[in-house]
Order: sequence, then C-alpha cells, then structure tokens
Amino acid sequence: MRSFAIFTAVAALFSAILAQDTQGVPNYSPGDPLVNIMNTSPTETHVYKVEGNGDNPPTAYGAGSGSLPMATVLPGQTVKFQVGEGFIGAFTSNRGEGTRFELNFRGDSPGDYKTWYNSDMQFGMSNTTLGPAHGSKQINGDDSLAGEQDCLAKANSAWGSLDESTQRQLLDTGYLEGSTGGNGALTAVHMDKQADSSVVDFFQNVAQMNSYVDPGSVAGKPTSRTAAAANEFSWSVATKELTITGY
Repeated sequence: MRSFAIFTAVAALFSAILAQDTQGVPNYSPGDPLVNIMNTSPTETHVYKVEGNGDNPPTAYGAGSGSLPMATVLPGQTVKFQVGEGFIGAFTSNRGEGTRFELNFRGDSPGDYKTWYNSDMQFGMSNTTLGPAHGSKQINGDDSLAGEQDCLAKANSAWGSLDESTQRQLLDTGYLEGSTGGNGALTAVHMDKQADSSVVDFFQNVAQMNSYVDPGSVAGKPTSRTAAAANEFSWSVATKELTITGY
C-alpha cells in the first residue's frame, strides 16, 4: 500500500508539473504571439499536430522545419504555446485527424495589426474551437469563434430538414451514421479528404458548420454553393493571443 501511495503521489506531482507546462519557442517576451491550448475534458488527453511555415523567421516556432513535436494537453490542462514573432502555421486536433486551425501572426502593418486565422475540416472534424483569449469580436464585428464545440449536435440540428431519400443517400456514404425519417437522428459524423461532395455540401451549407469544409481538396466536383461558403471562413482580430479549446 505504501508503494502504491508513493506512486500515486509521484504521478500527481508529475501531472501538476505538466499542467503548468509552457511549450514553443524559449525566447518569449510579454506581448509576443501566444496560443493557449485548453483541454476541458476531465478524462481525455488531447494531442495536436503542429506545423510551421518553411519561411517562418528565426523568432518563430518551426522556422524552416518539417516535422515538429506534437502538443500534448492533459485532461483539464491549459498549455501556453509560445509560437514566436512572425509565426504562420497550423494546429490540428486528434493528432492531425481533427479540425485544423491555421494562424498568421505576421499582421498587416504596425499601426493596424491583425491576427488572421481560419478553421478547416478538410482532414477531419472534432469538437474544438479557436478564438481570442479575451473573447473580442472580429475586425468586421462578427463573432470571433471558429470551429464547433459539438459537431454532432450541429449536424443533428439540420438533419430533420432533409427528406428521407437524401438522408439515406448521406448515410450510405459512411460519413454520417444514424437513422432516417421524422424521428431520425445522427449518432456520429466524420470528415476527411475523400468525402463525397454531397457530404461537403451538407456540412458546409445545410448544417452550416462554423468552419471551412474544403471543397477544393475532396473527391467530387465542388459546387458554386460550397465554394462561396468556404470563402467566408477567414477571421481577423486585433490581438496576438488566441485560445484553442478542446471539448
């Protein structure tokens, strides 16, 4: 019992140390770009694939690098990921198979700074959002939160608007799971680069996922509707601190 108690104490201490973890570039100064990665799950560890542009300056994370270490966030943990000045890159949840968030901290001009970012479900979808740490609006005044807190609930809110034949066709693709008819409901939703254009259209235009469901990189011919919708999903805010939240 004593050895188990010691092991439990050590594990708790190790978790506590990780919970205060700071990742990214070491040369961080107050006011530099910062991405908080918050895990609200009490039980699941969240892992993000991290990418940096090949032309990132030496001050930015992943400057000139290819494969980078993944960001691991324990249950209930918030990691402060210091991306560094001039960072352009992406964080993709579920080890690169969930929602992908692209960020651009290079701004427009010193007197009119903007951080640009978008949410992309081309590689997959997950219950993950991105927005300013202080909850401000976009430059244009719209809501600043990209991504979806609950993808299945968002899809289900639109499922009943489809006729039963269309529901069956979508279920046949394998990217949506559930039942049809007036009392039908979805039990799971999926997305990847091989998804049929009908799946893209449902997620982008019918369910109106708050994300860019990329029609240019999936099978099938993109329609004018999907192309027009995808162009809407680029955000800009006047802050250098953003928060990714995994639910």
